[in-house]
Amino acid sequence: MEYVIQVLSAILVGTAIGAVLGPRSRSLFIGSVAAIALGAVSIFTASWVMLAIGTAIFLAAQSMQRESYPARA
Repeated sequence: MEYVIQVLSAILVGTAIGAVLGPRSRSLFIGSVAAIALGAVSIFTASWVMLAIGTAIFLAAQSMQRESYPARA
């Protein structure tokens, strides 16, 4: 089970690094850095709680960066 958590943490860190390197907003940058930090902690401790929190923060940051388009009539 440790290896599964570590692999998922590595995927989270890699995805968050990709988000940091791409075009971003301030909220996406902060959320991605937090996800990188929590993912790195999760890699070394194999803590699924840190992985879950990091994933939730990253997904919330991704959802906040989307532009809301006006509804079509």
